[in-house]
This record gives sequence, structure tokens and C-alpha cells, in this order.
Amino acid sequence: MSEPARGTLPPHPDPDQLRRQARELLRGWQAQDPEALARAAPLALPPPPRLAQAQLVIARELGFASWTRLLDEVERRRDSALDDARYTERVLVLALGRGYAAPRPAQALALLQARPGLRPTTLRLLLGDADGVHPTHPVPPWNLPPLALVAFSSLAQQGHEAALCAAMDRLLEAGADPSTGLIDPEFPERPLPLLYGAVARARCAALVQRLLDAGAEPNDNESLYHAVEQDDRRLVALLAAAGARWSGTNALFRQLDFDSVEHLQQVLALGADANELSASTGTRPLHHAVARGRTLAHLELLRAHGADVAALDGHGHTLAWHAARAGRADVLAWLAPLGQRPPEALHERFLAACAAADEPTARRLLADHPHLLQSLAPWDRTLLPEQAQRGAFESVRLMLTLGWPVDVPGPWQASALNQAAFRGDAAMVALLLTHGARWHEKNGYGGDALGSCLHAGCHEPVAGGDYAEVLRLLLADGAPPPEPDDALTDEMAAVADTWRGSR
Repeated sequence: MSEPARGTLPPHPDPDQLRRQARELLRGWQAQDPEALARAAPLALPPPPRLAQAQLVIARELGFASWTRLLDEVERRRDSALDDARYTERVLVLALGRGYAAPRPAQALALLQARPGLRPTTLRLLLGDADGVHPTHPVPPWNLPPLALVAFSSLAQQGHEAALCAAMDRLLEAGADPSTGLIDPEFPERPLPLLYGAVARARCAALVQRLLDAGAEPNDNESLYHAVEQDDRRLVALLAAAGARWSGTNALFRQLDFDSVEHLQQVLALGADANELSASTGTRPLHHAVARGRTLAHLELLRAHGADVAALDGHGHTLAWHAARAGRADVLAWLAPLGQRPPEALHERFLAACAAADEPTARRLLADHPHLLQSLAPWDRTLLPEQAQRGAFESVRLMLTLGWPVDVPGPWQASALNQAAFRGDAAMVALLLTHGARWHEKNGYGGDALGSCLHAGCHEPVAGGDYAEVLRLLLADGAPPPEPDDALTDEMAAVADTWRGSR
């Protein structure tokens, strides 16, 4: 084992070194190394040893109550040691977000307060100080319009809303263009509208209102869609009042990705079309709600606002077809008195039995029609990755047992293994691997199941997902271990370290 992290935190601590020490402590603890056992003993931690426990031991040895507080202090010290240029760049990333990294307003403000004497134009604008700033001259280091720095500043959430509003007023009065955008250095090909910044980064209704009053276009293909993701429902109301169109934005469908009847009620009351046919998915809100696992209360609300339970999707399928394909017995029971029944064709009944994990029915149909599985159309075979995406373990298990093709692509042209890896669904990943799935199965973004796991685990984790265990399973299947400089969670890095050490 390397030198243990005990005593006092050095002036310029290395977070990667601390993470390595925690992983080494964990391995020693698991191997019953006397030194590791002695270090862990004072905390009387329950078995089995876990990385989070080893991290807590490291933190306590250094005088911190938790691993999180230790890393916060490490980050503060490292940021404080940056030269002015890199310090400014770091504040920008924390205040505005960059690439897949969301803003971290509390950390941005703490960093600003640690060096109060450094106030170039960029940092002044983030705080809401536009004195002497030319309204149209780009501001380094990202060469952004001054208004973009104000509109995107997440410091509006940290007590600077009034100052940012005043700065926006001043810039707009001086001729700043509310229709300009922010170019993210990570994605330079797609400028982000200022209105989107005020909605999704600053999350500030007052800034949104000012931009709309100044003529910002509410139909920018970004703002309304992301407004429904926010808890502050004033953002949705302001955009709708300014004429933001629901149709064609998928904003109603995005709202149905979240399990809030109250928020759905607002969206429908503000004019979202409960019968809209999505151009991108070919489904209607009722169909999408069923596929996303929404409750009968959501369906009743859609129906109360005019949703037609008899309306077909863009492929000619009924709502009962969608309910049967998703294994939603509750929805089928709700639809029966309304005159909606699932299709009775042989292959439809087979799909419904598989989706509902009704093994006796599925096996009976296969016994009567031995070539049924092979005769399914490509569209029907996508049921396996669809159910993997929903986390329907028993349904997937049944289909695999019956001989379903394991690598068939489904949503986002991704196999069931990609879907399960993205969810961090270790049990599903293990099941699929035992039935012939392979880590290198591609998805529609050019990646593979390993990439699906790494991206989701770091940037879009699904609640309850065990991405470290999924990574371990994929490595055991032959996937190459992540590179040392890849973005990984601590738990995933521990798996990668252990794997490299065992080779």
C-alpha cells in the first residue's frame, strides 16, 4: 500500500491521489490487511467494506467529517492556487456550465469570494456588474456577448438576481441583442439562445421576463422544452404567455417524462395539445405516458383535456396496443370500459404475453406456432430493448429464455445491453451477458455498451443505478478498462483500478 493519508491535508492536495489512497485502503481492508483493518476499526463501520467507507476513513484521518467536505476543501485549495487566467476560466465553468457539466453556483460564488480583488469584466458580469461594459463587444476568455454572461449566470440562484436583472436592463438599454446566443467551447457548432440560458442555467424568472420583453424569441426550440424540467413553474407560464408554441417542441412529451400530475395540469391548462402527434416519435401524449410508466391519474388528466383514447399513433397503433406492448395491465383494465381492447392477432398476443412476463401464455402460443418468434417483424423484435429500457427484468428474462435475438436495436438504435448499461441496471446487464450479449454492441451515437455505462454514470445517472457493478460486468466480458484520464465516478474508478491490478 502507498503512504496512508493521515494527519494534515497538504497545502496543494491532489484529489486523484486521495481517491487512489481510498481505493488502496479498500483493497487492503477486503484482503484483511492488518494495517487497513486497524485504520478502519475506530469508525466501527458495518461490513462488507465499501469504497464510501474507505473514503470516510481517509476523510476522518485528515480531520474532515465526510469525504464530500474533504473534496470540497481540496477543490477550494487547488482553485485558489490557480493563476488569474485559469482562475477566471474555472469560475466561468462553475457559473455557466460547460459541455455536459451543469453549473455549480454555490462553488462558483465561493471561489469568487476567495479572490475578491480579481474582477475582470467576465467575472463582474457574472455577478451582475455591467458598469462601463460595451453592450456588443465580446468578452474574453470565451469571447461571449456581455448579455450572455448575465443571462446564463447561475449566480442568480445565489443572491445575485437583483444585480443581474439590473445589469441586463443596462445592457439591453444600451443596445445588446436579446436574440444572440452563447457558444459553449465544448459544442461550438450550436449556439445556445440567451432565453434558454435564463431558463435552464440561471433558472431565473425575472431574467426570462426581461428577455421576452426585449423581444427574445420564445420559439427557439430549446427554452420551452427545458422549462418543463424546472421546479419553478413561473418559467413555463412566462414562455406560454409570450406565445411559445407547444406543438412541434416535444415539451408536453418531455413533461410526461416526469411523474408530476400537478405540473402536467399546468402544461395542459396553458394550451398544450393533449392529442399532439410527435413528428419525431410518431406517438401522442397518451401513448408516450403509457410507455414512460405514468399513472392512471396522468391518463385521466390527459383525457379530461381532450385526449382521444381512440386516436391512433403515426404508425396506426391504438392506445391499447401501446399498453399491451408495455405490459400495462392497469391501463388495459382502464381502457376496457372505454371500448378499447388490445389487438387479437397472433403475434400481438405473443408480444403482450412477453411484455407482461406471462410465461404460460407465451409458451403456449409458441408451442402452437413453433416459428412464431422467427416470423416477427423487425419493429416487433424491438420489444426486448424497449423492455430493457423500462427496467422490466422479468419480461426481458422471459424473452431471452424463449430465444429472442439479444442484440436487436431499439430506442436510440441501441441494444438491450446498451439500454441496461445506461440505466446502471446491473442485474439486467448480467442477465443479458449470460444470454450472449456483448459489450461492443453499438448504439445510434456511435458508441457501445461500455460507452453507454461510462457516459450515463458520469453525466446522466439514473437513480438507483449501480454503474460500478455494470462496469465490472462489462470488463469481465472483455471490454477494455477506461483510460486513467477518463471521467469516472470514484466507484467506477475503483473497479477499473482493481481490474488493472488483477491483469
